[in-house]
Parts: sequence; C-alpha cells; structure tokens
Amino acid sequence: MKINAMLDGFESVQIDLSQCWDLGIPLRGGAGNPNAFGMEEPLFEVFRAGGFVGDVEQGGACNVVGVRMNPHGNGTHTECAGHIGASPTDDRAMNCGPGRCLTLDQALTTFWFKALLLSVEPRLTNAAMPGQVWIAQKDLEEALATHGGGLPSAVLIRTLPHDSQRSSRHYTGHMPPAFEPAALEWLARSGVLHLLTDLPSVDPEHDGGLLLAHRAFWFPEGRCRRQATITEMIDAESSLPDGFYALNLMVPRWSLDAAPSRPVIYALQSV
Repeated sequence: MKINAMLDGFESVQIDLSQCWDLGIPLRGGAGNPNAFGMEEPLFEVFRAGGFVGDVEQGGACNVVGVRMNPHGNGTHTECAGHIGASPTDDRAMNCGPGRCLTLDQALTTFWFKALLLSVEPRLTNAAMPGQVWIAQKDLEEALATHGGGLPSAVLIRTLPHDSQRSSRHYTGHMPPAFEPAALEWLARSGVLHLLTDLPSVDPEHDGGLLLAHRAFWFPEGRCRRQATITEMIDAESSLPDGFYALNLMVPRWSLDAAPSRPVIYALQSV
C-alpha cells in the first residue's frame, strides 16, 4: 500500500507502507537487553492480588504483567530537553527537576518526518579523554555530501562497524563513542529537530555531568528548542542503504523527560 503525504511541512512524497524497517530494540524482562550506565535489568513481574494471579499457565484467567525499567539505560528510547532540566515555559531555564521539567509528551506532538540515514565511523580522538572516540562535524558533512541537498528534520546516525550485538550489548565501562558538541550544534543550526543514533548516549559515559552534546543540540543559542528530541539505542540493520526515508517515531504518552520508543522507517519517493 502506498500513500501520498507532506513531510516536513512542504515536500510531497509517496510512502510505501509495505516496505518498513523497525529500528527499535525489543525489550525483554531480565537479561538479554542492551544496557548502559549500570542500570538494573528490566523486570517483568506477574501481577498478583488476593487469589488472582496474572499468569494463564499458573491458572489465571489472563496474563497481567507489570514492568519496571529505566528508559535511559534499558533500550531504545526518546528524550526531550527536560532530560537536562529544561523548563516547559522558560526558554533559558535548565534547572527543573522531575515533575516540573519539559516532558516528552509536550515536546513531541507530531510523529511523521522525512529522515536521512547516514553511516559514520567514529574516529576522532582527544588527548584529554584517552580511549574515547568521537563523531565530529566533518564526519557528518562527509556522509551527507553523497546525498545532496539540505538536511531533513530527522537524521539517523548508524555507527560503523555495525555488528549483531547491538540488541544485547552492555555498554557500561566500555567507553562507547560519542558526538563532539560542535557536531550536534551544527545539526541544530541546520534545522534538524530529531536525532536518532545507535549509541547509548550522544555524550561520553563519563564526562563529569557536563552533557555538552545534549546541551549543544537542545540549547544551541542559549534558548531551548522544545520540539527537538534525541533517540538513542536504535538498531539499523547493515543491509539498509543510507538515504532518505519516512520516519514514524512512536512513543507512549508518558509525562517524563524520556520514554521507550519505536522508530519505524518507510521507503519513500518524491511525487
């Protein structure tokens, strides 16, 4: 099935709904999930109340399972500027804690975008952080050069080399690659509202709490880009060619700075 749509507010495209690729990593209870920052593994727990048990195999009438997890370290998730304390009303404030900060359901109010998938190999090193490798602005510019035109509202970064362990890798203590703040400021100034990456974070695992890349993307000129989001821990299979797609960014309506997400991309062509 194909539909005609307007993406990014102006470009007419045809989306092939029969050709789609799910970039979200399945979340399971216990081990076997990607994990970062030493987070506890997700807990899927059968609900029990009085004589009721939420497990058909144990004699229950239906399956009822509760979930305990942390979206920031337990798989594919999307976050807004509330993650670094952005206010829902003050353009310059970054001092709002949970319950007062900008939430994802306030930030993300449309869910279809034109997206560009780019493969990038992190190579830049920095003597100040031995062992840390970075994605620099020049890496993004070089990857973009083969596709021509400007950047769409969503950019997906697949890091190389790609391997089959993305869906279960534990990143804690292994210094995964990160983005140079200047690279994310360049994306922000270029009009990119939604950045998706297979990394567990756009910032280094240990940076003293600076979160400079997050800040560069959400506050490039000292004012909050409230509609901008960052999605981390996606998994774009190696067989997917770089290029343009339609992106459907699906998230539950949680009033938090972040939530688990399921980004799905579709084949498209101009009409």
